[in-house]
This record gives sequence, C-alpha cells and structure tokens, in this order.
Amino acid sequence: MKKLMTIALMLFFAVASSNAQATLQSTAQVKQGKSAKHIKATPEQRAQNAVAKLDKVVTLTADQKTKVQALAIERAKKVDEVRAKYKGQENAKEAAKADLAPIRKEFRKNVKALLTPEQLQKLKAKAKEQKTQNDALDKDE
Repeated sequence: MKKLMTIALMLFFAVASSNAQATLQSTAQVKQGKSAKHIKATPEQRAQNAVAKLDKVVTLTADQKTKVQALAIERAKKVDEVRAKYKGQENAKEAAKADLAPIRKEFRKNVKALLTPEQLQKLKAKAKEQKTQNDALDKDE
C-alpha cells in the first residue's frame, strides 16, 4: 500500500511540476508582450494558415493549394521585411501600413487569378458576410 501511495504522489508531483513549467514559459512570453495567440509564427506557418482559411471557404484543388502556398510564403516574407524596416519606430505605423497595402493587394490579385469563377463567388460571399458582421459590430460600439 505504501508503494502505491508513493507512486501516486510521485506521479502527482511530476504532472504538477510539468504544468508549472508550461505556465512559467507562457507567463514569460506574456511579460515579453506576447500572448499565446501572438507568438511569432514563421512565414511558412502563416502561409499554411492562410491556405487553410482559404481552402475552408472555397475548397482549393491540390494544385491551387501549392500555388497559393507559394504566394503566401512570398507575401509573408515581404511583410516581415517591412515590419523589420519599421521596428522600433513609434511614428511609422502609417508608413508601414502604406508599404504593406500594395503587398497585400498584389497577393489578393494573384490568388483571385488562380480561382475558378465559382470559387470567386464563394470568396465574395464570405467577404460580404464578414463586412456585414463588422458593420454590425461597429454599430454596437
């Protein structure tokens, strides 16, 4: 019986200490100004997320996925370059936005060129739905 209690206590402390370490790591990231949601993802990870979101809306083919993935990686790297250029400059937010706008616009144009007319319709419908939701949220404020 003593062995069973000892094993149970050891297991409890092992789990508790591993949870404490995970909490300490996430607390350290929050202290650095990073929430769990805002931990920096690589350009490839951000591109994969973009492809997954688009695929969920319009159901991409395998060929479209690879092409959109390449475009998204290129966009993410360009965005990182612009962010690095303006990092630490407090009054550069508007300038950074101005530099990012053509990058995003080019990405959207290139993605739309890859989509079929049916997929474009789905994408436009989703955009309209999101705009309606955003407008409703703005009215509530």
